[in-house]
Amino acid sequence: MNYKSYLKPHITRVEQQLNQVIQSDSNIIQQASMHTLQSGGKRVRPMFVLLSGLMGNSTHYECLINTAVSLELIHMASLVHDDYIDNSDKRRGVESVHAAFDKAIALRTGHFLLAKALSNIGEIDSSKFHQVFSQTILEVCYGEFDQMADRFQYPISFTQYLRRINRKTAILIEASCVLGALSTEVDEKTLFHIRKFGHYIGMSYQVIDDMLDYISDEQTLGKPVASDIRNGHITYPLMAAIHNDNNPERNELEAIIKHLNKRQDTAKFDFIIENVRTYGIAATKHLSKQYAEKAKYHLNQLPDCEQKSYLLEIHEKMLYRVY
Repeated sequence: MNYKSYLKPHITRVEQQLNQVIQSDSNIIQQASMHTLQSGGKRVRPMFVLLSGLMGNSTHYECLINTAVSLELIHMASLVHDDYIDNSDKRRGVESVHAAFDKAIALRTGHFLLAKALSNIGEIDSSKFHQVFSQTILEVCYGEFDQMADRFQYPISFTQYLRRINRKTAILIEASCVLGALSTEVDEKTLFHIRKFGHYIGMSYQVIDDMLDYISDEQTLGKPVASDIRNGHITYPLMAAIHNDNNPERNELEAIIKHLNKRQDTAKFDFIIENVRTYGIAATKHLSKQYAEKAKYHLNQLPDCEQKSYLLEIHEKMLYRVY
């Protein structure tokens, strides 16, 4: 049995509850929320919640499902807000909420999904759980502020980049592991290592995401190639290309980036993409692998169990994913 087969009945429960939770008195908000829910998604965060929590006390299963639902709702809200900030018309090949409805509806939908995420875990009786949950929402919001502030800003430091991807992605994957474990009262030692695993696999995941933005194609991505730089976001593959001593065009590349704006002509974006593909990918793969190895170390510290083997399987798949 692979992890997908093992998780299928649990993910089905999560999907059913997601459909119920986003019911609203406002027909338009419900439509927009349903549009986001049905636009696809790999349900990565619920998977981590479930595999972490299924190591614990099975009598808290309903709390675990609620936790998985709420983490996915936070993720959905962040996607709606991200697309609004970047004015992106597509997400996974489907119209984004602000394009399908309007910007005011998109903002309200994001707020609605966050509120639903909070109300959905209201019955969980653990102050530590709620502290982690509320801090996670704060960090995700700070990440959205970072994303707005960093647009078309060059240079950005390596530390700034790491902070941004932590808040953008890793914090939510880390929280998925921690909150899944807390919801079923997993022991402290396991909790420590599952937290570290979540952080490092989240960082690795986003670095790969930033790489795929340059090397994949529009059909696979469900959005234009290099949409990050088109929206003014400097990510590690570009930083690596600029700082690669073997790149004969690094000065030209840097000069373009310094004066980049949304109205840049197509030829300049094509130059950026080709240069990054040639000179920025090897270092990006190396950075992602470093984080993945740290994640694997902490995974190996967990007690042997079925869930650990499935987390290892997901870890290996994430490292070599193409979308």
